[in-house]
Amino acid sequence: MTALATHLQRLLQFLEANDLHPPSEDVRIVEVGRVNQSDGTFHVRRVDFRSPLDYEMRFDELLQGGCPWLNISCYGVHDGWLIVAVEAPSPRPLQPGRVTSVNLSGPSRMVLDDDWRVDSVLTIT
Repeated sequence: MTALATHLQRLLQFLEANDLHPPSEDVRIVEVGRVNQSDGTFHVRRVDFRSPLDYEMRFDELLQGGCPWLNISCYGVHDGWLIVAVEAPSPRPLQPGRVTSVNLSGPSRMVLDDDWRVDSVLTIT
């Protein structure tokens, strides 16, 4: 099992353990940067969504690049996809060879209150 597959499995188990049942497990991954100050959401392009298989090499690069941490967060559902965001520190204090801590989080209360829709946290263009 790849590192990404292991952490995605951990995320789904985390959701289940917290009695959160996403309406889809068809995962798409997107990297997020800084929150847009004008509307409080992350802005991403639809073409930036990647399947787990297509994201594996990039995830390995992040793990091996020396980031002190990565956040893997379930943002909700969009077009039938369970959107999982990956966030790295910015600027990236790289320390190659250092073990990267992978932190998990579930969807925000706003997303859950809106039937798992990502609109309150993600602007997709």
